[in-house]
Amino acid sequence: MTPDRILRKIERCLALSCSANEHEAGTALRQAQHLMDEYGVSEIDVAASTIDRVAVKSPTGRKPPRWLDHLASLVNAAFGTATVYEPRPTFESWQGYFAFLGEASQVRIAAYAFEVLQRQLISDRKSFLNGMHKRAKRVTKIRRADAYALAWVAGAYEHIVPVQKTEASVAAIAHFQQRFYPQLEAMEAIDRGQRRDDQRAMARGYAAGRNARLHGGVDRDQHKELSHG
Repeated sequence: MTPDRILRKIERCLALSCSANEHEAGTALRQAQHLMDEYGVSEIDVAASTIDRVAVKSPTGRKPPRWLDHLASLVNAAFGTATVYEPRPTFESWQGYFAFLGEASQVRIAAYAFEVLQRQLISDRKSFLNGMHKRAKRVTKIRRADAYALAWVAGAYEHIVPVQKTEASVAAIAHFQQRFYPQLEAMEAIDRGQRRDDQRAMARGYAAGRNARLHGGVDRDQHKELSHG
């Protein structure tokens, strides 16, 4: 595998090759091409070197519930990132992590956004679950709480302006993913389904999710603040 310092040097040379100074640009481009030939590095390898990974711990096991999978998709839409679910074995069972992949500046913000929204969503779902009729069967409570949480994410989507990812960005993330997760397997989230009598729960979840806010106005390298209400 090509050392990171070489990839960074090639990246800097390629950046300098866009200089307005023709002599400087030509020298930088020749240096980049020389290094790429010497180390067998392709353009996609260089692009993938700008991709970073940040994992967020989740109170899940070997498979996540569909509502958290949807929450990760919401964050990806907002920040142009991608997600891989990582179940890690523990002494007792499994511990879940959502790993976000993307440009270094954006992936940190995306991971933080997911962490904060996940905490609020889990709290809201728990409050809804605890407020249900005590005589309701446990399987019914969990199904309706899941329906509530799915609708919560749908409500939060109203405040998201999806990022239009470039083909180069998509390819770089995919290349990074293939290298970092060479044996990645498809994952199916836990889906308990919905019934017609779950509609009231979904209406409440949707209304709660619409209160989620994503505030801008911060530096790219800072965490964007998220608040509820």
